Amino acid sequence: MHALSFKDIWSVAKKNIIWIIAIPVVLLATVFILYSYFIPKQYTSNVQLFVTVNAEGAASQTYESLLMTQGLTDTYAKLIQSPKVLKNVVKETKSVESFEAIQKKTAVNVDEKSLVYSISYKSENPEESAVVVNAIAKYASEELKALVKGTKVTIITSGEYGTMISNVSKYIITFVIGIILSISFLIIAILLDTIVTKEDQLVEMGVAILGDVPHIREGRKK
Repeated sequence: MHALSFKDIWSVAKKNIIWIIAIPVVLLATVFILYSYFIPKQYTSNVQLFVTVNAEGAASQTYESLLMTQGLTDTYAKLIQSPKVLKNVVKETKSVESFEAIQKKTAVNVDEKSLVYSISYKSENPEESAVVVNAIAKYASEELKALVKGTKVTIITSGEYGTMISNVSKYIITFVIGIILSISFLIIAILLDTIVTKEDQLVEMGVAILGDVPHIREGRKK
């Protein structure tokens, strides 16, 4: 089999350069058009809750050990997104969405070192994202206090006017996929390229070379 040289690869690439460049460009343009004109923009708003437990007595556990032994970190995180909390949120905000829909748009992250719960909510309306996330913080605080005696919840930051979620990561992923597809296209083009350009290729295929046949242009008859 003929070993490909850089010159061979470059020759095939030049013949297909339009397609190689067009693939990532078309993909990027498609994603840009979709997110600019068809897919609604998404906004997110965040609140932070600091949860502490006022333990009494020398035998009482510290909040940190309590979280580790009883798994309250995950319990609190799930409680923030519980149906009871979110149904109250739906009533207060008079949302047309169900609590299940709100639950899907809500994310809770826990920093176990600082004991801070970060709650974020995504919406197509920047004002709505702030209203809903603040309502979640309000009712979640009440439920957290009711779960463990002595629990104290402090709202560190309240939700503000939602900020638009960037699509940069989506463009980067699309570009990488486009490059991979272009490389795949080039490899297929190389494998399908059957044009013989060198005598060495004929020798490797076992074809005997008898000589060169010159190309003579037909002249005008006098």
